[in-house]
Amino acid sequence: MTGLVEYYNYLIKECSDPRVYDWPFMANPWKLLGLLSVYLYLVYVSLPSYMSDKKPYNLKGFIACYNIFQVLACSIIIYGMATSGWTTHYRIIGCEPVDFSNNPMAIRMASFMWWNMMLKIVELVETILFVLRKKTNQVSFLHVYHHVSTLTMAWLVGKYFPGGLLTFTPMINSLVHIFMYTYYFLSSLGPKMQKKLEWVKPKLTIIQLVQLVIIILQTMQLFLPGCGIHNAVGYIFVPNVVINVIFFVKFYTKSYLKKENLSKSK
Repeated sequence: MTGLVEYYNYLIKECSDPRVYDWPFMANPWKLLGLLSVYLYLVYVSLPSYMSDKKPYNLKGFIACYNIFQVLACSIIIYGMATSGWTTHYRIIGCEPVDFSNNPMAIRMASFMWWNMMLKIVELVETILFVLRKKTNQVSFLHVYHHVSTLTMAWLVGKYFPGGLLTFTPMINSLVHIFMYTYYFLSSLGPKMQKKLEWVKPKLTIIQLVQLVIIILQTMQLFLPGCGIHNAVGYIFVPNVVINVIFFVKFYTKSYLKKENLSKSK
């Protein structure tokens, strides 16, 4: 038992970045696991039961504000990470090691990684909105897995390697989210706008897929000799992105290709 406790302390404290240890949610995984447990209970058990005999909530105003918030938040994250390394001294090609020093620029990058994780927590509200609006078809396994896995990866990277190579992923992800939430905001303006934007929706899924492939290729650089980022990160991170690619390909095939072929055959 003592050995397990020592190993736990080694993994959770000694292996992690000491600079972020005292930041909210970063000391250990228990608060995050508790939050994810509550999230899963709400979207699969509590809220569906609550909504079973109720009409869908009209949340258009809230959703419009939420989409604007996401565009602004993602823009800030991109700017913060870009000016904390990617437009100053980081390299796109090759492994960019993590600066674990107390250099103000390195601390700034770590803080934006933390804010990125917090934004992933905020994004969990999207599933709750689906349930409250009785859009149960949108509470797919892909949707829930994507949110849970993305938040988990953001926590792991933010706790152990909040800088260097792995900060590229939240930057490109935030850029894609700007496109997505801009589309969602415009779609919320009414049926006429939705009709005009019909062609955009499948393109967004393609953009998401391209993003995931770029992330895989860029992350693979951590396996280069002398990278300084433990290979275990790649063994966890890359398969998770591949799983997301598979789910998105299946979603795209089912939602767009099959429907397109069906309409042509009529």
